[in-house]
Amino acid sequence: MKTRSLSPTESRIVLSLEADGRDELTLDELGRRAGVRRGFARKLAHGLVAKEWLERVAPGRYLLNPSRHGPDAIPDADPLRLGARLVRPYYLGYGTAAELRGLRLQPGQVYYVVTTRRIATHPKHVAQFRFVRTPPARFFGWATLTRRGERISVSDLERTLLDCLKRPDLAGGMGGVAQIAARGAPRLDWARLSGHLERLGERSLSLRLGYLLETVSRPSSLPAAWVRRWRANPRDPWTPLGPPRSFGRRGVHDRRWHVVRNVPDSVLLAEVRPA
Repeated sequence: MKTRSLSPTESRIVLSLEADGRDELTLDELGRRAGVRRGFARKLAHGLVAKEWLERVAPGRYLLNPSRHGPDAIPDADPLRLGARLVRPYYLGYGTAAELRGLRLQPGQVYYVVTTRRIATHPKHVAQFRFVRTPPARFFGWATLTRRGERISVSDLERTLLDCLKRPDLAGGMGGVAQIAARGAPRLDWARLSGHLERLGERSLSLRLGYLLETVSRPSSLPAAWVRRWRANPRDPWTPLGPPRSFGRRGVHDRRWHVVRNVPDSVLLAEVRPA
């Protein structure tokens, strides 16, 4: 196994970063720490990447693989440490957020990073990252979590549920979304959930959400005021519970929420049963 070594100049860079408690740096900062010009700084960065002391996360931006990870050239084992630094602004969402918040039991192989920016970077890493772009007006509903000593941005429980229902393909399918709803329902902040729904402004999403929550939990466990605020009125269009591309548009019609139950129970309730 290759052992990581450092030249005196490289050692100065790494030790100064660790002394300052930093694990990110730019090419310009690397040059300042080493006391060299940009051209030589680029050469130093290339060498530190080759020795696996640095990992390139974007053009001119690097993440330190610190000495506490040991002398051997073993890549950082925590993909979320890298994922939290690939782009700004960002939050970890969809199935990744559901797993981090204890709503999804099956670990994912893809890590979902939500951002307002276009991303063209493809880091060389054991993990797969998928970037989901959202308009700035819809970039809300996230909070900071501390995980393994790292501060990361993750969609809050309410936004996680809404995002997963909107894009079940990023959350283990409709069965995965039902599991997330069942596990998350007792912990929901209903006022925050209403606020998110109002800001998103998608009536069909609120109808599908209400129907799903009543399906996977006791209807009486939902606050009556929240149900009155969001349940269907006669003018609301009918909306399929699951994506029509996957499940078609036929199914039992629920007049309470104006939802067409187009997802078979064998799929929807495969990982959860109503209480």
